[in-house]
Amino acid sequence: MTTRFTTERSRTTEQMEVDLRSGVVLAFSWLLVLALGLLPLAEATMARSPSIATPALIAFFVAVASGIVLRRRYTWVGLAMHIYGQIAIWLSLFVMSLAALLFVAGA
Repeated sequence: MTTRFTTERSRTTEQMEVDLRSGVVLAFSWLLVLALGLLPLAEATMARSPSIATPALIAFFVAVASGIVLRRRYTWVGLAMHIYGQIAIWLSLFVMSLAALLFVAGA
């Protein structure tokens, strides 16, 4: 009985470590995607015209790479929703920050 209890306890500790790592990866990938969505605001302060090619490429690869890292935690449907959600959030933030810049510039 004692042996089984210690193995169950060690499994939960390992699962907690995996969950912590997965949570950190998930939080970092969402933070990176959110920062990429607000990139037009940073480019406007540098007096550059905002570009979409580089942030789109980075956002796509961040979403796919975080999905690959998190494949053990979620099902394939959850991974597809994670990737879709990150790209959708990035695109909406990017468009909204670009629209705000155009509104402020008076274009």
